[in-house]
Amino acid sequence: MNLIVMKPRIIICLLAVLMFYTMTIPSAIAEPTVETVAPIQTENDEDLQQILQSSLSIVELDKEIERIGQKLEGLQQTLTLTAEQIDQQEVQISNKREQAGKVLLAYYMGERDGIIFNLLKSDTFEGFLLAIEFIELILSNDKQILTTYVDEYRVLQSSYGAYKDEQNKLITLQEQLQLQRNRVSLLEQQIDQQLTSRSDAERIQLLIEQLTTFWEEKGLIEVQTYFQELAKSMNELPGWLQENQQYISMKGFKYKIELPDDALNSFLRGQNEMFNDFAFTFEENSIIAKGQRDNIEIELKGHYSLVEKPTNYIEFTVDELYFNGFLLPDPTKNELEAQFNLNFYPSYILSMLRAKSVAVTDGILTIELQLVI
Repeated sequence: MNLIVMKPRIIICLLAVLMFYTMTIPSAIAEPTVETVAPIQTENDEDLQQILQSSLSIVELDKEIERIGQKLEGLQQTLTLTAEQIDQQEVQISNKREQAGKVLLAYYMGERDGIIFNLLKSDTFEGFLLAIEFIELILSNDKQILTTYVDEYRVLQSSYGAYKDEQNKLITLQEQLQLQRNRVSLLEQQIDQQLTSRSDAERIQLLIEQLTTFWEEKGLIEVQTYFQELAKSMNELPGWLQENQQYISMKGFKYKIELPDDALNSFLRGQNEMFNDFAFTFEENSIIAKGQRDNIEIELKGHYSLVEKPTNYIEFTVDELYFNGFLLPDPTKNELEAQFNLNFYPSYILSMLRAKSVAVTDGILTIELQLVI
């Protein structure tokens, strides 16, 4: 009878022990693996999101530091080569300068006049013609010496200018390198301080790894793919507008393109199915493009501006670029802009067309053009 009474107590104790061990298992065990996670910005923990944002910025800034370092190395090699060329040119021009000086001195002292005068003292016509040939040879040789000196002097001056420009570029790159290093150092300090004040530092380190891995293995590739396909499509846009004249009006030599954002989206989706989940929205003086695919959300904000010289076109500038809600640093978007051309060229519609203005209002992109004959 006592054994029967004790059974419920034993069961209750066992359940209590099981609950205790379940509650005390480290939270890291419950974290999903790096390969399966697509970190997305949330508003539950602002401090955590700031840490993840900073960690992603560090990853991209480290890449920018590496790019700048490679540019510095190449520029330093160019500077060394230019300096060696200048040394060789200075030796060569030194000889030419001496020869040119002798020629000029001969003219100044009247030596050439005496030679020419003596050559012309010929008793026969044949001798006179021969003297003329000698004079032409002397003058031609003098001219060649002086011309060679002037040409090599200009080349040397050009080399000096190139060397100075390269030095300025080197200084600028060194400043950029130091700036990015300072940014990384500051972000690392901020992350360390934030982690110190948290009890879940190990869990956050895992989240940082997850975000970094997902970005480098999938996110960056997806962003580059979107930019690449956008660049291809923008190259086809002028031809598409020629076939869709309802968006183009003409008055004399003036043309106007009024393109709604839904028409642009329709065009893009006709170019590539990946744009079925991607859309442009025109707002006042701003363009927003946003899409989501395979747990990756991409958003970019930018604007159009008119460029007159050296080539007339409408330039698209990316102001902000987001990956899964995380703002990517300027060097990343600048590198993407350099790799992929998202500009619009009116001359692709008609070679004599020139853009005169561009404006973005709610739902409409307006480009005014002028026919230049």
